[in-house]
Amino acid sequence: MTRFAVNHTALDTAAQSLPDQVAVLGEARRHLTARTLSTNAFANVPGSQHAQAGHLGNIQAGEENLRVSSGRLSGMIDGIKASNAAVRRWDAQKAAEIKKLNPDLVVPVLNGGAGSSIAERNSASRARIELARDAAEEEMRKLQGSVGPVNREAEIQQLREKIAAYDEILNSNTQILSFDGDGRMVALVGKLDADTRSVAVLVPGMNTGVEDFARYTETVGSYTQADTSGRTASVLWMNGDFPQGLIQASGAGASQEMAPRLADFVNNDLRPQLGEDAKVTVIGHSYGGAIVGLADAAGMRADNVVHVASAGMGSGVTELTNPYPENRYSVTMERDPIQWAQGRAHGPDPDDFPGVIPLPSSRDNDGWFLPDVGSHSSILAPGTDSWNDINSVVNGSIHNSQVLH
Repeated sequence: MTRFAVNHTALDTAAQSLPDQVAVLGEARRHLTARTLSTNAFANVPGSQHAQAGHLGNIQAGEENLRVSSGRLSGMIDGIKASNAAVRRWDAQKAAEIKKLNPDLVVPVLNGGAGSSIAERNSASRARIELARDAAEEEMRKLQGSVGPVNREAEIQQLREKIAAYDEILNSNTQILSFDGDGRMVALVGKLDADTRSVAVLVPGMNTGVEDFARYTETVGSYTQADTSGRTASVLWMNGDFPQGLIQASGAGASQEMAPRLADFVNNDLRPQLGEDAKVTVIGHSYGGAIVGLADAAGMRADNVVHVASAGMGSGVTELTNPYPENRYSVTMERDPIQWAQGRAHGPDPDDFPGVIPLPSSRDNDGWFLPDVGSHSSILAPGTDSWNDINSVVNGSIHNSQVLH
């Protein structure tokens, strides 16, 4: 039997670097055909027309060779990506089959955990997403073919939406750092390396699921897009079972379960990939604020913590004990109904907590008000005053002296 080994990391690296060579070939084609010689370039002497025709033929032949080479190189890139994805998909599928037979068995999988290359982790995670999509599609087909008195259309519609979400993720350029079959995932916009200056980590709130991937990556990715130097990365952290609905969100169980995982991600996964001077800002929105607050209390090594329309500092938090964050900020809109929940199940109100500084756009309201439900989400919208304040924290242009009301 013939055996072979595949260096997936090397192939992933090649697939990432080869597009630069395609661009070089494209630029060469552009320069080659950018200028044409005038009709009298070869002078009006015997044989000049023949020389001119030969020159033009050489240019055309050279341009054609570059075009063909560029096409072949693009095909190689597609082949490398497809092959690597296929092997990882097969490996993940077999691991899932073995796990199904023996749930307690720890099955090694071709994946990239913390310490693996971004490209390897992205490829492995996407293979898992494809499996999850296939499983959802199979479940939907079974429901569509079921016969009985129970109307399954609501379940079928949920699966349709989940499949569409998986497709959206697979068709995106966002790098997926981790994904498990339950929809927990961590996504990256931008790059993480020694040259990265700032990292924004967004932890969203209740009702979060894979269907929210596109809007949240767009939101957190706006901090990366705002940095013209290309040295800001953004991370969407939704690596947990977020509460679905107000009843679940009124309990602290999910935040207590997810907070240690968030702290571990920042301390042992994110930090080791960055230079010493890089600044990490962790942003908790709504229920995500309670998660971030408890991660902070657990020793999360963030430089900045921002509570955005936060549910609270975290259940059981009574004081700031973590020495790592240089600054902690809060921002809440004047008529956001989240204020009715602050100071209850999820700990103290960040807007009034000692050591947490309200950002200039924050308009915390301690009295009666007519609620504006939309303001709870629009507070994160790019271009708003609140977004500008948060972005100033991310890029380091805001200081404590500037945010005092």
